[in-house]
Amino acid sequence: MLGCGFIGTTIACAVQDMERVDSILLYDRDYDSAVKLSTRIDRSRIFPPADLEGFIDGSDLVVEAASQEAVRDVLPGVVEKGKDVMIISVGALVDDELLSSLKERAAKSSSSILIPSGAVAGVDGITSASMADIESVTLTVRKPPTGLTLPPSLNQHAADIKNAEEPVTLFEGSAREAVKLFPRNVNVAATIAVAGIGFDRTTVKIIADPKVSRNQHHVHVRGRFGEMDIRMLNQPSTTNPRTSYLAPLSAISVLRKLLTGFHVG
Repeated sequence: MLGCGFIGTTIACAVQDMERVDSILLYDRDYDSAVKLSTRIDRSRIFPPADLEGFIDGSDLVVEAASQEAVRDVLPGVVEKGKDVMIISVGALVDDELLSSLKERAAKSSSSILIPSGAVAGVDGITSASMADIESVTLTVRKPPTGLTLPPSLNQHAADIKNAEEPVTLFEGSAREAVKLFPRNVNVAATIAVAGIGFDRTTVKIIADPKVSRNQHHVHVRGRFGEMDIRMLNQPSTTNPRTSYLAPLSAISVLRKLLTGFHVG
């Protein structure tokens, strides 16, 4: 487990009793976070920040639940060693060179790169639709102001946004721009872009809405297959309102499929 925050903790606690899980290795640059998680895992081993290589070498599958920086700096070497990886911080894949490098290394080393659906449904449908022609993909993200981390360009308006009584549109443009401006808030945009027609052709709208209490995602896809309309009203994590509770659950689901060999969707 690379990263022992809310998502990493939720995943590790859920999978520890699954079949074929011999032990869970824990690594976090904040060593205390790894120590804290280890008290909840029966068969765990903690690696200090200085022993990243030992952590990688001892792992069969590395679940990244740390940051986009970890995806960029750590995962290429993990994949090159033939280890399977799961990427939670999908926004890092907005870097075309990184995405291509990971794919090339995985092909050469016969490792797998797993990307869970995160806080949205229908990713399997988007992937299926991409086998033919997808004309358009749009994502509208609507969150309470407290659930958004503003980019520096909007900091001067932070008070107005926080105290707004009506919805405020913060961004409308490509998924590539959205992921760069809101790296902590639009992981869904990155997942949909990778599954579908890419970062430049996927359109994203981000709204701070004081009238909602849940993180909302509305995805509309049009193509040769027909049309797809998906609405999600996600319950935020109680410990991290910027993260939907469904996000770690989707990762747990992928791991269960992998470990049991039974795949649906």
